[in-house]
Formats: sequence, C-alpha cells, structure tokens
Amino acid sequence: MKWVLAETDEGAAAALSERAGLHPLIARLMVTRGIHDPVDAKAFLACELSSLSDPRIFSGMDRAVARIRGAFAAREKIVIYGDYDVDGVTGASLLFLSLKSLDSVVECYIPDRISEGYGLNRGAVEKIKASGAGLIITVDCGVSAVSEAELARALGLDLIITDHHEITGLNSSKGSNSPSLPDAYAILHPALLEPDVPAETRERVSGLTGVGMAFKLVQALLGAAGSDERLYGYLDLVTLGTVADVGKITGENRVLVKHGLDVLSGEGNGQRPGITALREVAGLNGKKIGVGTVGFSLAPRINASGRLERADMAFRLLTTSSHEEAKALAVSLDEVNRERQSVEESIGEEAKRLCLKEDLAGTGAFVLSSSEWHPGVIGIVASRMVEAFYRPTALICVKNGVGKGSARSIPGFDLYGGLTKCEDLLLGFGGHKYAAGFTIAEEKIPEFRERLSAVVLEAVGPQGFERTLSIDGSVALDALTIDLIREIDKLAPFGQGNPEPRLGCRGLEVLSSRIVGNNHLKLRLKGGNGTALDAIAFKRGDLLGKKVRDGAKLAAVFTPRLNAWSGKTAVELEIRDIKMETPEGKKVGAQAGR
Repeated sequence: MKWVLAETDEGAAAALSERAGLHPLIARLMVTRGIHDPVDAKAFLACELSSLSDPRIFSGMDRAVARIRGAFAAREKIVIYGDYDVDGVTGASLLFLSLKSLDSVVECYIPDRISEGYGLNRGAVEKIKASGAGLIITVDCGVSAVSEAELARALGLDLIITDHHEITGLNSSKGSNSPSLPDAYAILHPALLEPDVPAETRERVSGLTGVGMAFKLVQALLGAAGSDERLYGYLDLVTLGTVADVGKITGENRVLVKHGLDVLSGEGNGQRPGITALREVAGLNGKKIGVGTVGFSLAPRINASGRLERADMAFRLLTTSSHEEAKALAVSLDEVNRERQSVEESIGEEAKRLCLKEDLAGTGAFVLSSSEWHPGVIGIVASRMVEAFYRPTALICVKNGVGKGSARSIPGFDLYGGLTKCEDLLLGFGGHKYAAGFTIAEEKIPEFRERLSAVVLEAVGPQGFERTLSIDGSVALDALTIDLIREIDKLAPFGQGNPEPRLGCRGLEVLSSRIVGNNHLKLRLKGGNGTALDAIAFKRGDLLGKKVRDGAKLAAVFTPRLNAWSGKTAVELEIRDIKMETPEGKKVGAQAGR
C-alpha cells in the first residue's frame, strides 16, 4: 500500500489556525477538507439544523407541493412507491408518516426485489391505478422510468418522482433537464435546482440520498425551517438511509446525520418503537449510536428483508406505533439477517475462487455470473471482492436467460460512466459512481465481461490498481493529548467525503505486542520523545512474531481515539497501516491495513 500525504495549502492552514483560534492540526484537517474561511469553519463545527437550505431551491418543488396539497383537499388516495433498500424504505417510511400526520389518504407500495426488480414497473403502476389512487410519489427511484411515466399518464395517474440516482445527459452545471427524463408531474432531484441557486448551495445539497430528497419534500409540505421540531423527529430515518446508502457526510447530509445520530441514540418514549426494538435485538441498548453502528449493525437488519424477503417487513417496523409489533418484527428481521449472512458467505467463497482463477495483471474488472446465486446479496459480495482484489466487480444472477447484476467500483473508476460505454450490451442499468445495478441477456455476458474489463484498464492504467492510503499529516505522539482528540471529534460525523483523520508517525518503538480478542494486534508504542501510547491493529494478529516484535522500529498511520475504561480516559491509536523501518529509519513494506 502506497502512503500519500494529502495536499494542503500550509499557508491557508496557518492563517485559518490564527484567525479562527484553532489548533494547527485542526486547521490543517479543515483545509484538507476544503474549509478555508473562519466563518465556514465556525459553521462546520456548529453544524446547526438552521443551516439547512430552503426546499424550494429544487425545481419542481412548488408544483409537487401544490399537487399533494390538492390531493389532501380532495381526499384523493396517494401511493408512495419506495425502493426496497434501506435508503428507499426509510424514505418511504418518512414520507408515509408525515403524510399520515397531515391526515391524507396514503398507502405505500414497495416492490419485490426478486419478482419485480428495481424501480417503478408497469405492473405496479397498473395495480396502483386499479386500487383507486390518483397520485404516485416515488422515493429513491423513478428518474429513469420513462416508459412507466408514459403509462401512468395514459392511465390518468399523476407521478411525482423523488430520486437521487444519476441522470444520463444532465447538464448539472446549468440545471437543465435531459430530454430522456420521464414526463412526470414533477421531478425532485439533487441536480435539478432553480437557475439562480448559488454554486455553494448546489454543492451542499448535491449528496442528498433518496431519503434526503423525501425529507426535503416533507420540509416543503410543512413549510418548516430546518430547526422545526416536527422535522427533528424524522432525522433517525434520514440518518439510517443516508449512511446505509454511503451518502457523502458533507454539506446538508452532515447536518442531518449529526443530529440524526442523537435521535437514534435516544432512549425512552421519545424514540420510534421500531428503532427501540431494533437497538434491542442488535444489543445496542444504552450505547451511543455512531456512523459505524448504523452501517454495520442497524442498516443490515433493515436491509435483510428487502434482500431475502419482502421489504415491507422493514417498512412496517419503521412505521408501527406498537411496541409489541415492533419487537416481533425486529426479531424476525434479526433472524432474516442471520440467514442473509450465511447466504452471503457461501456466495462470497465461490466468487473468491472464481476471482483467483483470473490473471489479475490483465484483468480490469471481474464479471462473475451464476444461476445459483441469490440476487439479494450479490451487491454485498461484489463489495467484498473489490475489497479483497481491488478491482471493479460485477456479480450477475442468471434466471431464465436474463442476468440481474450488481456492481461495485474502486476510487479511480466511475462505474456508472463505464456502464454507459457498455450500454448497447445491457437491457438496462442505473446507479452511481461506485455502485450500480443492471440487467443483461445471458448470451451477452461474455462480451460484457471483456468490454468492461477493457474500459477499466484504459481508464485507470497500471497505477490505478495500486492501493493508496491518504495521510492528513504527521504528528508526534506527545502532541496527541486528550483535549486535542476531543477537538478532532468535533469534526465528526465521519464517513464518505469526510473520512476519519489519518495521521502518521515514524520512529516508533514497539514496547510490547500481543494478540487480543478475535486476532487483533495490541501494541504499546513509544515515540522519539519518550511518550508511549497503546495501539491496536484489528484483524492483524498474523503480524506478531513475523514483522512486529518487541523492540522493533516502525512507521504507522493511525486514527487517534479516546478509550474510556474503568473510569479512566486515555488516548489510543487505531492502526491503519504499518511499515517496518530499518535502523536508518527507512520504511521497508506495508504490513497492516490491507
């Protein structure tokens, strides 16, 4: 793994430190993240809900709100059409609960992943029309549903689309609509803004996910400022969906997630029954909820129903007012999640064997297919293969001559852009820069495999497959005081677009080394000035006795944390990567953080 020091304007960092009264390291971290002005730094640290944008900046918002209010007045049935993943289910739940609170006639339709697939489908549109509805509002889907929008119009159904997926051909710098957009009553999308919206505001809302766009619609319906108490109660749902969809934790997303984590961490009667039950089955009662907890514990349980069962189980969990029903649903979801993990592990082992058979040097992307795989988990497995082999990966489940694929990418390759270059081979596709889904005829898979691999090789070149680790700056161990770590923590929540700080230090001596827990490497490291701190490298117990031993010298990249234990608080280093050093202080190879 190659270490790369993040480029930072040192002059700007020094100026920000002086003008804003910030520790030099905090100022450097802010400048690295694009914050140069003291006013912006103050707003970033304050992270106030009052800073949320006016939802009317989205073109189509006024029209959408007027149509929905008209449905309220006429007692017209509204159907919310949500996607089956966490982003879609939380967004659908948020919109459903808010419309119910406004005394509307509303139902929710979430398609089955297996039989219906992603997005708005013609059969569902016909069913919704037959149910007596006059208005469909999509959540986290619909921006590519051109033919389905035509059908809705022909049937006399109005369609409001809220989505955040890529729009092919959109000139986002001007906010103009592509001719390929569906002919809907209104379309709400982070890239579709009124012409006079400032560039800074465009950037702040650009990362909104499906649930984020549903939230902006609710904000507009309520005519509420961001700090309105009525909106605060929905932030748990916004946070679950945003984190699960790997939305950028920047701009408005950062504000929503920061406060949403507080809602998720709450106890007692103020918390949603479904969240209370979900925390209980996940063993999180009494614990502070962070981004990692959402991504690795809460979100997978919500996602499990949409992957192996019907996602309406998760929808019912998030919208029920009954603690008894919530508990039963949470237990069921926990059981389904365990089943999902088993299925995922089996497919992952087979996918890894197939990857190992390939010539890695000549492979730009892995495209793997099977008729035995479950389509609900292949996206997760694709992510695992990307992590293991550092190549864009697509897994395809083939049934009746048609493959449903899920793909994931590496930082240096725009996956959605790559799929556009294979568009003639696909029956359909959609997604983002790093994640996408597609359908393909079985006989086209070999050609697709060759072309996508070639597109990747051409785009990234040989150096594009070298893993890199960006380092925010170097620091001496004695500088890592408890007060400084608390200042660093104010930059949270961390995630996509706002990663946890990674700091580096050379000339560290290993005072002690041992294995703890599930193969974790526990170290005591001493810096050149004599300061010693505990450190841990997760899942790297294999290094003990090989490269890491007592008395050895090393360089390390780490994230500093505060560890509270037995009433005492101390600084601990979470190791991201290690390189052993020769007596002359030269690094001799990456040993951890792979």
